[in-house]
Amino acid sequence: MKSKLPLRAVALGVVLGALQLQHPSALADVLVGTGAQPSRTLLGASNAVAFRVSDSAPGHHLMFPYFTVQKGQMTVLHLINSDLDNGKAVKLRFRGAGNGDSLLSLQVLLSAGDTWTAAITSGPDGRAQLTTADSTCTYPPLVKGVAQPFLVDRLNPAWSPDTLHNNTREGTVEAMLMADVPSAPIYGAQANELSSLYRATRLINTQSPCTPAVLDAALSSDLSSEAQAAEIGFATPSGGLSATWYIIDVPGSTTFSGVAASAIAVDASGGPARGNFVVFPQTGLVVLQPERYTADPLLVSAGLASRAKDAVGSTSSPTTSQVVKARFYDLPDLSTPYYLPASAVNARQTAGDLSARLATTTVLNQYAKDANISAQTDWVFATPTKRYSVAYDYSQPPASAPVYSVVPPGTAHPQYFFSAGDSIYAQSDQTCQRHESNLLDRDGTRRLAGGVFLGSPPPLTSCGVVAVLAFDSGASVLSSSVSRWNVGMPFTNGWMSVRASGATGKPVIGAALMKLTNPNATPGVAANYGIAFPHVLSRQP
Repeated sequence: MKSKLPLRAVALGVVLGALQLQHPSALADVLVGTGAQPSRTLLGASNAVAFRVSDSAPGHHLMFPYFTVQKGQMTVLHLINSDLDNGKAVKLRFRGAGNGDSLLSLQVLLSAGDTWTAAITSGPDGRAQLTTADSTCTYPPLVKGVAQPFLVDRLNPAWSPDTLHNNTREGTVEAMLMADVPSAPIYGAQANELSSLYRATRLINTQSPCTPAVLDAALSSDLSSEAQAAEIGFATPSGGLSATWYIIDVPGSTTFSGVAASAIAVDASGGPARGNFVVFPQTGLVVLQPERYTADPLLVSAGLASRAKDAVGSTSSPTTSQVVKARFYDLPDLSTPYYLPASAVNARQTAGDLSARLATTTVLNQYAKDANISAQTDWVFATPTKRYSVAYDYSQPPASAPVYSVVPPGTAHPQYFFSAGDSIYAQSDQTCQRHESNLLDRDGTRRLAGGVFLGSPPPLTSCGVVAVLAFDSGASVLSSSVSRWNVGMPFTNGWMSVRASGATGKPVIGAALMKLTNPNATPGVAANYGIAFPHVLSRQP
């Protein structure tokens, strides 16, 4: 059991370094599965042809809009496997709100029907940290009740310790289903046994063995052939993941909750399908040709990302060196080819396809700042695929810091994030863009100055991979400070629509979070209330 593995309860960076020494030749790849059904030699046919996006249905990849641990808040995640026949190998990654930099990554081994829970809190040094009391296997192992601090090695090295730690306290989370772990007794010499991987991760009386040798062989070894991956107990990923999140403002006695958006890999008829096998070793080895597996402009090889990109994908000023060395623990991500063979074009195509499914031309929601109930409103404006199109290079001056991938690939394709015309610009070590907004009160009144109607509101700005738009310049419901933008307005309550810049819109998820206080509550009766309204999004069918 995990609680009996104190020697493995060390910092993830140390574990990764040790694994790197143990496995100097890992050559993992994206594997296209074959076979009518998974077996001890075949992974099962990868029959997915596209992604479909849902705001609530189980799927293959999950996108959490936001986490925060600012000023005593905590964020809790529930990761659910609704598949009663197969375990799930899931890559979980926490990204910073500003530039989408990786703060922590690990693998979660859900057994059939299992739920894994964990809490993000602020540690004694001000860094965010992850803690679980769950018996589900993780790799590297998280020991029950032992906090794992978030890492700062991918953040701007020029920042002060306080700024580094603050940039771990807000962000977003992505979960990628790497493979299934079948429960069928099709393994062993007589092909009538459970796989060692399934036995190691199966919950029995609320505990999983989490056998170290089995997990090492499955999750830190080179599984670059279908037969090898199948024999160890894997199958191609079939979906069935869902998740919920909630933010508890402990000092403010308020809670907000929501559901993670999902990307569902579908077949030609639109039904859930099997994607590619994408288990990469959780090691610190450098990845050769990382562009085969990711569209992240900071991780791809020199010359495959650019300092400028226009609306049809034409680029200029290519990078002369790789900005960040890609490591195997960086993979998979949301751009890893899931229904296409691994290649640089297909990684960008995967990111472009998912962006297109998430793209919305208009985001609409409510706001309130009524003084009599101390109302406050924040909008979470998350762009889950932005990091795969544009990122900030900390080594460059602001004018040349944005680095672009061509997502979707090739020219003559509309781009979701680009420089010319889209007003992408650098600010506070983040990439930002402007949007048009339409602000009304609850009576449908637009902006007024006496008896004169004013023109359209000034452009609205959002920065980072997840921006928090605060409707009260003096306060933020979420106490955001990493990528907060104050929304000036003349009304007390009403609704606002934001038109995403660019003809194709932007890939957006999120919600409006409102905090209210009942001034007439009697002693002993709860007086603070939190409300989460999911955004109304104008997506293409």
